[in-house]
Amino acid sequence: MMRKPWIPLLLLSLLAAFGLTFNALADAHEGTWTGEVLDLACYIGNGAKGADHAGCAKTCVKNGQPMGLMTDDGTLVLLAADHRNGKPYEELKELAGEKAEVTGTLAERDGMKVVTVTGAKAAAGK
Repeated sequence: MMRKPWIPLLLLSLLAAFGLTFNALADAHEGTWTGEVLDLACYIGNGAKGADHAGCAKTCVKNGQPMGLMTDDGTLVLLAADHRNGKPYEELKELAGEKAEVTGTLAERDGMKVVTVTGAKAAAGK
């Protein structure tokens, strides 16, 4: 009878992969956050934000600069497109420099908070 030593390695690999996926999902939660959509290149480098910076922010995020959300409680999160449907993320670029409601899944890894965007709209009473 021939032994197949690769089978235990395959099983261990699958268990490890499942464990990593399960842990990542356990830390994530869905929700809606309200705050200013930021062009992170200008905000991190120069503190640029607000209505006076909205035009620049829109141009920067449309040209590929990373986008973030400064929530109403002062938490800064990175925004990411959903791999299955990137349309809400792309539409959110039009709200750069403005207050918006962002719906998605918040996850944190190694200290970085990221919301994968599944919906977005201008905040009421902005």
